[in-house]
Amino acid sequence: MPEVISQGRHHYRAGRWTSEVTEVVSEEPLRVHVNGRELATLIATPTHVEELVCGFLAMEGIIGSRQDITVFQYHSDDQAVWVRIPGVNATRLDNFSRPTLSGCCGRGRPSLYFANDDDLSPVTSTVTIAPPEIFSFFTQLSQASRRQHSGGLHAAAWSAHHEKLDVVRMDVGRHNALDKVYGWSLIENVSTANGIVVFSGRLSSEVIIKVAHMGVGLIISNAAPTSLGLELAESLNITTIGFTRDEEFSVYSHPERIPSIISLEI
Repeated sequence: MPEVISQGRHHYRAGRWTSEVTEVVSEEPLRVHVNGRELATLIATPTHVEELVCGFLAMEGIIGSRQDITVFQYHSDDQAVWVRIPGVNATRLDNFSRPTLSGCCGRGRPSLYFANDDDLSPVTSTVTIAPPEIFSFFTQLSQASRRQHSGGLHAAAWSAHHEKLDVVRMDVGRHNALDKVYGWSLIENVSTANGIVVFSGRLSSEVIIKVAHMGVGLIISNAAPTSLGLELAESLNITTIGFTRDEEFSVYSHPERIPSIISLEI
């Protein structure tokens, strides 16, 4: 199924009705089975399915590389993925999506985590960026997003350098888009550390945790952060840039990765 499908609609504008065909986002449940056990149902746009599932499993700590998977089968007719992982950590499967209350990245402040995220460490990325590069990256992401006209897809991208985006993926779910990017890196055997993530969604706690799993130290978004997202970003050594627009953006954590920044009293 493509990212978007055609859909008829009745449209009202300025006192007039028109009938037309438009685009809507493809969305369907995708049941993921690991070693015969149904692990999760992802609500996703059914494109780049292998990347999505590989990225999802890696983010959950169930695999460390694409080579951990010996069998991957996607059955589009019944919207199911069957994965064989001979050396899977049974504890990881048992802990999947089980909430746990633990100290925030070793700082002792209670925060709600999932059990499979409690071993996260601060990223060691040395990447830096200048304001013109921030605008350039987001312009590239916006151009990629405008190629589909549904208005309903989130986009995530990654770059290893300061010139162009290496990969862009889109999905109805912003987390899924990020999983697809990480899955691409696993399949292509590309390290995402010391790269930059560009993202069209809120900088929530879940997004920051996924970025930390990727080893990425800088994320650029056009949207707002959340309080827990910023708490995690501070603890995990991640630079968060939000509300990126034509000529403005805001830096919320670890501004040292933007050497030109002028620190003013807040």
